[in-house]
Amino acid sequence: MRLMLIAALCTLPLSATAQNPICAPTGEIVARAVEARKDGQEAPQTIKAISAEITGEMAPYEPAVQPLVDWVYTLDEVELSKDVAGSYVTQCEAQ
Repeated sequence: MRLMLIAALCTLPLSATAQNPICAPTGEIVARAVEARKDGQEAPQTIKAISAEITGEMAPYEPAVQPLVDWVYTLDEVELSKDVAGSYVTQCEAQ
């Protein structure tokens, strides 16, 4: 299910990606997950914390929290020193 969500987010038609409204908000989720992981939080805590903070315009993106956090927690420690969220947004917009 998680992989299907990520795949769906990444396989939008090219015409939709130039102004793809999901890339920045989901990139923000990735950035929060990276920071939480760097701070030593476990994935379940991170999922709960980020999900609890998602309100208003971000509310539609709450279902993406768990798969994105799970993905961040699969990354090597070395990768966390890079701009993970920026790379994610770039790839999202390029799809």
